[in-house]
Amino acid sequence: MRVAGLFFWATAAIAGSVQQPCTVLPQGEVRYDESGSGKPAPWPPRETLPAPPAAGRLLPGTYWVRFAAVNPTGQPVPCVFHAGRFPPLAELFAPGSQEPAASTGWLLPLAQRAMANPQPVLPATLEPGVTWFYLRLFVPAHPLRLAEPGGVSGQTLAAFLQETRRFDHLNGIYGGIMLAVVLYNLFLFFSLRDRLHLLYVLYATAFGMIWLIRARMALVFLWPQAPIWDAQAHYYAIALAIVTGNAFTSAFLDLRQNAPALRRALLATSAAAVLLLALCAVQKFVWVENPLAFTALAACGLYVAAGIVRLRQGSVVARYFLLATGAVIVGTVAYTLTFFGVLPVTFLTANSAQLGSAAEMVLLAFALGHKIRTLLNEKDVAETESRTDALTGLANRRHWDELVDEEWRRAFRQGTTLAVMLVDVDHFKEFNDALGHQAGDELLRVLSEQLRGHCRRPGEVAARYGGEEFALLLPGLSGKQAGEVAARLREHIQASAWPHPSSPVAAVVTVSCGVAVAKPAEGVDPVSLVREADEALYLAKQLGRNQVCVRTASGTFPRAVGV
Repeated sequence: MRVAGLFFWATAAIAGSVQQPCTVLPQGEVRYDESGSGKPAPWPPRETLPAPPAAGRLLPGTYWVRFAAVNPTGQPVPCVFHAGRFPPLAELFAPGSQEPAASTGWLLPLAQRAMANPQPVLPATLEPGVTWFYLRLFVPAHPLRLAEPGGVSGQTLAAFLQETRRFDHLNGIYGGIMLAVVLYNLFLFFSLRDRLHLLYVLYATAFGMIWLIRARMALVFLWPQAPIWDAQAHYYAIALAIVTGNAFTSAFLDLRQNAPALRRALLATSAAAVLLLALCAVQKFVWVENPLAFTALAACGLYVAAGIVRLRQGSVVARYFLLATGAVIVGTVAYTLTFFGVLPVTFLTANSAQLGSAAEMVLLAFALGHKIRTLLNEKDVAETESRTDALTGLANRRHWDELVDEEWRRAFRQGTTLAVMLVDVDHFKEFNDALGHQAGDELLRVLSEQLRGHCRRPGEVAARYGGEEFALLLPGLSGKQAGEVAARLREHIQASAWPHPSSPVAAVVTVSCGVAVAKPAEGVDPVSLVREADEALYLAKQLGRNQVCVRTASGTFPRAVGV
């Protein structure tokens, strides 16, 4: 049998090394009882039992492992023997005993296992010298997990407890990281209602559960009385992690629009994972383990391919995605290769997937945050553009109507005045006909800067009202003050002396201004105020253009007296 097995967050002593207390010696033998009774063969083992057949997996039946452990000290030493990798039922028989001295395995509830410990350990006190033990390993006819030859290793109880504390600390840190990431993104989902956050929460939860189950923490804290479920739960968690990870990757990298072939490949791996879930549901676990590992590897490869494709397409978030997923992909590949015996069992390879997943979840949370910020910024830009005139950069008509309504209600609450100024470029059509539309557009852009410069107080806004017509919103001004602002604006534009070869008013560009001022009254909407400003502008044009005409909104605003 193999001497050392793969243990999560643990290292095992190797037989044949420097003899420390509890070292398992290389001498030993294994016998196989293929009794089909459905329960462990009785103690003691028959002398005529054959050696087990050569097979990559343990076959149903009872394996009798006779091994020796050494204690080179002169005092009894408490020891702990590791009974391989995930044994269904392992029982230790000490010299002279007729009943098991300790039992462990995933067939037993946590409370019935030796030391109530979720790891497959068997404690015993080792007398000075060499002591021989028997290990009875029982494999049921239809195991929930594929039983593997795992060897027997030993260490002192003190060393085991030290490793157990490290085990608990590391998994506590891992669990804390995963819980913080999940809760934070769940909060963001409820706040933003963004589907990406929900997909990420589902993926992080499924992926985190894989390693909490593998670390046997779920057995300790979630279902200590359900060992049979614990033995198969990791299959469900892995399959769900593949499905949710594929969904998150597809949405995060926008594969539907940018890489549909890769999206279809991810859907195919998700379908394979769902099929394997169905096999788990009917307890066909011997058909699941290896295909599930290959499906996980395929998904990892597709993640890398999708990230590279999107990076080449210029996606900024793809860079963050590759950085975030790179850690877990490397860890998962290393762990899987260790699982198949390609890589040696070391602390890093045994724990590579869990270490990588913790790094990935943190980095991917930052990547998701970057993507959401980018989307929100794009939304803000789009919203700003939808309310801004593309030519002049001023507020457009839609935004102007919103601002007028907002300032109207504010002025009514505060009992203050509100002024509206409409500005029209005199004979703008003739300017376009003479100099061309490009010159006309440039004139409108320059005029918009002039108008913006006259909006200096809070709430004052300039907008393009339509064509060559502009509008200014001036809260809190009297009719006289608003008229003075309009006069300064008209004079400033005329003084700028932009040539107008076709104007009958002047040789330069001029404007006409209509101003209306009022105090809002209950039951009256701001349309009346804008209408008064439009009538004032019409009057200024009738008077010969290059004029300013000021009106109060008469007849509808009782508080307008004294404006």
